[in-house]
Amino acid sequence: MNVRALKLRDGHFPNFWQEVDPHWDYDDFKDEKGREYFNNWISFDCLLADSVRNIVWCGIATFSGDIFYAYDRQTGTFRSLNFKQVGDEYDAKFHRALMFDKEGIIWAATAMLHDPMQYMDAPGGAIVRFDPNSEVTEIVSRPLPHTYIQSLAIDRERGILYGQTYMHDLLFRFDISTQETRVLGSLGINYYDTTLSQAENIAVDKNGTLWGCYATNRAWGHSSGLNPYRLFRYHPDQDQLEFLKYGLPAINGSGWDKIDGMITGADGAVYASTPPGLLCRIDPDNGKIEKIGVPGTGKLQRLSALISGPDDNIYGVSGKGGLAELFSLDLSSVKFTNWGPIYDEQINTMAWQIHDLAIMEDGTIYAGENDVPHRSSYLWEITGVI
Repeated sequence: MNVRALKLRDGHFPNFWQEVDPHWDYDDFKDEKGREYFNNWISFDCLLADSVRNIVWCGIATFSGDIFYAYDRQTGTFRSLNFKQVGDEYDAKFHRALMFDKEGIIWAATAMLHDPMQYMDAPGGAIVRFDPNSEVTEIVSRPLPHTYIQSLAIDRERGILYGQTYMHDLLFRFDISTQETRVLGSLGINYYDTTLSQAENIAVDKNGTLWGCYATNRAWGHSSGLNPYRLFRYHPDQDQLEFLKYGLPAINGSGWDKIDGMITGADGAVYASTPPGLLCRIDPDNGKIEKIGVPGTGKLQRLSALISGPDDNIYGVSGKGGLAELFSLDLSSVKFTNWGPIYDEQINTMAWQIHDLAIMEDGTIYAGENDVPHRSSYLWEITGVI
């Protein structure tokens, strides 16, 4: 495995743990003292491979609002797509929301970084249309006032975008042809857990069923309960959001766990992970869950980044806090291969954690790093695996 870190920004932030994390609010990043963070503290939150144009489209998280970039593989350079010309100052990232439709148009949605104090000033997340030929970006809709869009999934055959929102965990449907939005339901909020009830992303299986995660409110209780996180599914033909009474199995075998990442495999099933690093398969026909295993070796796990490769294998990255390991899952044998840490020996740097993956037709893997506390996040280029 050959690894190279590609640097859009190269800022370093030695005071994060001592000063920023315990003391700062959103406004501090826009003051003069936060200028370095404002410009250079970035994450690669979502990626989209474009082998026709030899480009990796990159959704960036940044306080600056410059959230959309192209990495040109031929020249080895990044270039801004000038999203700030059409976006709002509160459009802070594309968070797991970058995908092609059936016609080759790219759709995205904007997520947030601001606090409740800015809630009424912020207009709400945007549904974004991008033509990769003309490179024209258009804000199509801001469907839910003041509420931002954490992730999108697409049903290409039916022309539907599904979205999850924050600051309120809602699930909505956006029909591309009519540009009509409908809220399908609430995904809940767990009072006793600091994480969101929703998964990092949602996925559509081979039957057109949308899968994701919700949480019980337990507003009457004194704890989060044993099994707050559960699966939902929605099929547009029935047009009814179904809240299932079970979730992914916990890694210790006791109860259920939250979903971290999701991807539809070449077999049409949904492969879903938990934050402790367990990978599972959701059967698209009967909803049964198969526990596959834990591909990572580190003590600190995370398994948000999953993708189906051109060889029909599942690829993912497990681990956080400075140990991010690439693995693959052979669907025919249901066996893992751990390819090892994502490490660039030229700069002696390890990937902190990976949020999303993209794979080109030639087998080159791109890994989007996010939430690195002490430096800018990088785009990682990986060859020699596929």
